[in-house]
Formats: sequence, C-alpha cells, structure tokens
Amino acid sequence: MTVTFDSSAWIEYFSGSDLGQIVKEYIDNQETIYTPSIALLEIKNKYQRENRKWKSRIDFIYEQSSIIDLDPKIALFGADMKREHGLYSIDAIIYASARSMKSKLLTKDKHFKGLKNVIILE
Repeated sequence: MTVTFDSSAWIEYFSGSDLGQIVKEYIDNQETIYTPSIALLEIKNKYQRENRKWKSRIDFIYEQSSIIDLDPKIALFGADMKREHGLYSIDAIIYASARSMKSKLLTKDKHFKGLKNVIILE
C-alpha cells in the first residue's frame, strides 16, 4: 500500500503520541510513503514558531518518504479539490498530491473526513 503523510501525521509521529504510534507502524511496516513538499512548510513553520529544532525532523522525513513536488498538474488538480470539497488551499494541494500518487492520505485533520482514500488518525 502507498500512503501520503499529511503534516499532521508527521507531527503526531514526532510527538510520540498514541496517534504517533499508529503513524510509526506505517514506517515500521516499510509502506511506500510520500510527503507533499508543501507539508514540509507546515512542519518547519510549526517547529520554528515553538523555537524547536526542525532540521533533523525534515531530514528524517526525507529518509523515510519520497517528496511530492508541487507541479502545475497537482496545482490545477488542487484547485478542483478545493472547489469540490471546500478545502483550504494547502489541504487541497496535499489531497491532490495523494490522489496524484494513487495513495491513501494519512492525516489527523477532521476536515478530510468522508473524502475518498483518506485515513483519519483517531
């Protein structure tokens, strides 16, 4: 199975929470993991705001997943996802990234609930 990690999935993993343990299982099971490049922005921003180290976390994401770059095809597909599902722009790009890779999206964000091929961490 292929899985695209939303920034919230990575943040749960790094926190060591119970939900983070679920994320860890995907990593330990050596699933094919993708991370949208825009999720890196959210992750770095969060840790910078909290005055916490971010580089080792980003390095780990690079080691454990393939990065999905934002290209025109994903950007335009994201616009469709935003319109169809009422998602914020970044979330629409993340969802479009997962869909473009034909993978499931792993997230903690409830606003993805009910969308096709989404796994909500609960």
